[in-house]
Amino acid sequence: MSCDEGALKDKESDVSFVGFALAECTIETDQDSARYIRAVHRTALELAVQYRFGIEIGGFWMLPEQIDQLRKLPNCYPPNEAPHVARAVDAFLRSQLQSHHFLFSTLEKGSSAPDTIH
Repeated sequence: MSCDEGALKDKESDVSFVGFALAECTIETDQDSARYIRAVHRTALELAVQYRFGIEIGGFWMLPEQIDQLRKLPNCYPPNEAPHVARAVDAFLRSQLQSHHFLFSTLEKGSSAPDTIH
């Protein structure tokens, strides 16, 4: 192992998930869960921290604490609805993360970022 590889391994251990800014995205889920997407989105906006990293960066940020809270949303629904809400939460989070992955992939390739992601 070269000196550079050793330094890289040390830096990799310092990397951790901070969170993501809520973005416009397309959410794919089953029809039973789709009816809960609006409630999931509204709850995410209420939980998100606005301007978490300053006004220059802006946005509504979901950090691990808020994501954990959002994952508890199904507990607020009757047992027959909770599985649908849980799938809606998972679909929402998956779509948010995929939209950011698309944005970062686009930026890494050198093209400009889209105004919105549908």
